[in-house]
Amino acid sequence: MIKCKQAIESSACGKVCCCLECEERESCKDICTELSPDCEDAFSEETALATMQTEAAAIIKGIAALTLQKKQIEDQEKEMRVQLMAAMEKYGVKSFENEDVKFTYVAATTRTTIDSTKLKKELPDVAAKYSKTSNVSASVKITVK
Repeated sequence: MIKCKQAIESSACGKVCCCLECEERESCKDICTELSPDCEDAFSEETALATMQTEAAAIIKGIAALTLQKKQIEDQEKEMRVQLMAAMEKYGVKSFENEDVKFTYVAATTRTTIDSTKLKKELPDVAAKYSKTSNVSASVKITVK
C-alpha cells in the first residue's frame, strides 16, 4: 500500500493511503492535486522506516544523546546510593534531610509475590478469575546499549 504524508497530516476523509490507490478517488471531494506515482508525499510501507528516520534524524540523534546521558547519570546515581547506604549503615543514621531532599534508610526485608506464570500453568481457571485487564498508554521504548 502506498501511503501519503499529506493524507496523514490533514485528510478530510480520514484515510492515509495515496489517492491513486483509494477506491473512492472518483467520488472524493478531497482528492490530491498531484495524482502521480512520483509524488514527493507518497511512500510505501517498505520505505516508511527509512523516510521516517531521514525526516526525524535530528530528533532521533537528540533522543539518543539524552538517553545515553540519562543512563550514565542513573549509573552514577546508583553507585552514589550504594556509597550513601554504606555510610548510613556505618553510622547508624536512619534518616536525614536538607532543603532539597530527604534521605531515609530502608533495611533489607523479604517480599512475597505470586508466580503468575506458574499459577496460569497449574490453575488457569483461578488465574483467569483473578486477572484484570488494564489499558496501557502508547509509548516509545528506548534501550541503551
